Amino acid sequence: MYLDTVKKVTDVESEVEQQKTAARAQVQQQLADAEKAGKALLEEARRKARSESGARLQETEQQAAQRREETLRAAQEEQQTLRSMAESRMARAAEEIVRRVVDR
Repeated sequence: MYLDTVKKVTDVESEVEQQKTAARAQVQQQLADAEKAGKALLEEARRKARSESGARLQETEQQAAQRREETLRAAQEEQQTLRSMAESRMARAAEEIVRRVVDR
């Protein structure tokens, strides 16, 4: 009977040690899986941030190009207005010069 009890205790201790080893392996696997998932999430977040950054940059470039075109159009309109004014003044100035030369 004593030997049976010792054998049972030894068997239980062996089983407990096996369970501990299995639990350690399971915990290590869970940690590895969690780390892998975390790295994947981090990489996805970085990729998304780069994508959004690129999209924002492209949008900003488009807005800048549009503002450039608007400014260029406004400058061309003002240039045409000034040119028209200068041409009309040029005609009057020529008339005035001719009148002064003729009057002398």
